[in-house]
Amino acid sequence: MKIHNYIPSTALQPYIDGYRIIECEELIVNRVLPGIAPVLALRLKGNISTQNESLPAYLLSGLRKTPRLIQYHAGTANLLILFKEGTINSFFQPPANAFFNESISLEQFINKDLVNALEDELGEAPHYNACIRIVETFLLAQLKNTTTDPLILTATQAIRHHHGQLSITQLASSLYISQDAFEKRFRKVIGTSPKQFATLVRMQAIVHSPVPKDLTHLALDAGYFDQAHFNKAFKQFTGLTPSGFFKSPPQW
Repeated sequence: MKIHNYIPSTALQPYIDGYRIIECEELIVNRVLPGIAPVLALRLKGNISTQNESLPAYLLSGLRKTPRLIQYHAGTANLLILFKEGTINSFFQPPANAFFNESISLEQFINKDLVNALEDELGEAPHYNACIRIVETFLLAQLKNTTTDPLILTATQAIRHHHGQLSITQLASSLYISQDAFEKRFRKVIGTSPKQFATLVRMQAIVHSPVPKDLTHLALDAGYFDQAHFNKAFKQFTGLTPSGFFKSPPQW
């Protein structure tokens, strides 16, 4: 398996966290954990599937609560466009919460002819750098709304700063907005509730921490005062117990 990471151009850096191309010469099954922003996956070659079905060549994956086992078959290359939180609606019309827990073919969001043209261009690209240039041209053409919701982005920054350990009620109050209005705006822009987003941020901080010597201290540091509650939340996020996860973390 080879992983190639690319930095977005200056024009797209406010919206795109990065590009990642994953190559697999043999069958690999990877446990993909929930992220905090949508991902657009463009299959350059080969076949990618879940345990139950093949996936569309071009698909948009929204936020989700649980992990997935993704099979990269031999001779596969996949290009991932990693969006920043709150920016997906700058490119595609449906609100972010419309594809929560879903992976939907790109054809559901833009004209099929545009998808076919993108596929043809990527198929003829001589190397991966050319693929990135083609994708950036495509994204810039789809960039319709360059404004983002400053209140919601301030909220996500606060949640990330505190590693998900903060009161959503107090956060809404500090932003001078009712909790009901805050939750509705947050879901539309980010793709899930503020509480669920905070949980995702908190769990990501946990799984990306150094391998712990003591799981009890790990739970306490993450703001869980009950080991059983921590174990349940951890297993929902990773599909594994804490001890089992840290023995075999995801490959990417």
